[in-house]
Amino acid sequence: MNEFTLQEVVALIYRQVVLKDDLIAYKQKTDITMIGHVCGVLTLNDQIEVVVKFFDDLKQFNKEEFFEKVQLIDV
Repeated sequence: MNEFTLQEVVALIYRQVVLKDDLIAYKQKTDITMIGHVCGVLTLNDQIEVVVKFFDDLKQFNKEEFFEKVQLIDV
């Protein structure tokens, strides 16, 4: 199964992200409320997931969901 390793997740901590659904709007107006940051690690049923804090939401992603739904922002 394609899961995060602990080293992969730790390397993502404090990285800034934006949801791919919001990416076009983010590039047009640079709305800070669309930016999230990887703030934690969650282990559930021996599967490691990342926790992302957005302005008004908290989301968790497994590896497949993360790379499908989230874009890392290079600052």
